Amino acid sequence: MRVLFIYTDVSTAVGYTAGIGALSAALKREGHQTRLVHVSSELDYPLDVDRINKDIREYGPGLICFSVTTNQWFFARQIGKAIKEKFDIPILVGGHHATADPDNVIGESWIDMVCRGEGDNMLPEVVRRMETGTPLDGTRNLIHRKNGTIVREPFGALAGDMDSLPFEDRSIFDYNRLVNTRSGWAEVIVTRGCPYPCTYCFNQPFFDEYRKDLKENSGITLKKKEYVRRRSVGSTLEMLKDIKSTYPGIKAFTFVDDIMAQEGEWLDEFTERYASEIGLPYACTSHPLLFTRTVAEKLKQSGCKVVKMGVEAGNEAIRKKVLKRNISNDLLVNVFGTATELGLKPQSFNMIGIPGETIDNIMETVSLNALMKPYIVWVSTFIPYPGSELYRDCVASGMLDSAKWDVVDSYRGASVLKDEYLPPLEFKKARVMFRWYLNANLHNEGRAIYLKNIDDLYSRSRELWENGEVEKIFAERDAEIDQELRKKDISHYVSKKYINIFWGREYQYDLS
Repeated sequence: MRVLFIYTDVSTAVGYTAGIGALSAALKREGHQTRLVHVSSELDYPLDVDRINKDIREYGPGLICFSVTTNQWFFARQIGKAIKEKFDIPILVGGHHATADPDNVIGESWIDMVCRGEGDNMLPEVVRRMETGTPLDGTRNLIHRKNGTIVREPFGALAGDMDSLPFEDRSIFDYNRLVNTRSGWAEVIVTRGCPYPCTYCFNQPFFDEYRKDLKENSGITLKKKEYVRRRSVGSTLEMLKDIKSTYPGIKAFTFVDDIMAQEGEWLDEFTERYASEIGLPYACTSHPLLFTRTVAEKLKQSGCKVVKMGVEAGNEAIRKKVLKRNISNDLLVNVFGTATELGLKPQSFNMIGIPGETIDNIMETVSLNALMKPYIVWVSTFIPYPGSELYRDCVASGMLDSAKWDVVDSYRGASVLKDEYLPPLEFKKARVMFRWYLNANLHNEGRAIYLKNIDDLYSRSRELWENGEVEKIFAERDAEIDQELRKKDISHYVSKKYINIFWGREYQYDLS
């Protein structure tokens, strides 16, 4: 069968998604054909439903599969509805959003099936049954329509042996071009699952539901340690060799696992073999509670350049009580200091607009990052993802603004909380000028320049802030200040990723 995948990167940086790569590989292993419509202006394929319908007509798929994140659900719905108006082709939706909010997703009239959780076994099974005309009843991880009703099938066993899965199919993407957009960096993932119960993530609630469903319907008891799975070092290195030989333009790898680096036999073996067998620089993820000096030393030894860790909020009470991340500010400062001391580039992940957070709390996030001095400070607007504990809390307390929620399309934009919980104008000022606040808190020769410009933009009228004029002024001023400080050799953060040019210069290794 011919299967068409559709993935949208609208109003966001274009990227590779391991989910589609894995599913395409699983289908190709059984002899099926696959193709991808990757909607992204960076790939010269903007959101154009007429063009998408034309490509569908020419390819003639027997099944169309969407992989959707919450941030892209707004755009996927537009495309899916337009397709259904023109074609009588079954549509299956999977991905993070479908797994987290399956009941609302299958409620869309243009959707015939929903995949909950992993689709490595489910999707090939669906295609086999479609080809033979066999009913879909009993297909694990599937929600489907039957005789006007919605059937919710139970979960099936997790893909326990990661080594048994085929390497992801990157050829379905314009992969060389994706790598070029990242200056030669290629994303890879070698683990599935995360053991931490962070309230803004749906990993733990999903696992709890999965475990309960599996016990009730299959009599299988799934232990917590079985939820987190990892390719063996040997399989990981073979995968990297395959990618490296297929795409010679790759200059470095980025491990995008929830947590890749932690003490143990896997990292010990990886450290011993990576440098000699792969030899490319790499970036990886860790967790502040797991990032010890031993881990840092092994990463450095094996060729790691960047280690990424979640900070999320600068206020300890919010981080511990609201987000359930029992991490102190002192520990974060020490962990980032260890990474810096050993020559690694630490990157911090942060959110602003968390429920209960004030503008002063956001400034605490600014201050903490200025104290830690990460190489990259990544900042996003909090979005209560369906399935997460915080989503349930926001719904129960009436904090969500449905009008804002229905059009959420970016993790860097406005908050979806009601105005009384987060004043939109004040939040917009903090969001737009976050990097200026960060640079001012570095307390170097650039501080006075940033404070002067912060005061100027902050005092602009509500009308100018609301119609976008201040953001234009910000962009112009920011470019001017950047050039001025570069000439004076003053450290500061630049660009959307908030990269500190001082770090880039010190290590002569730029991630921009």
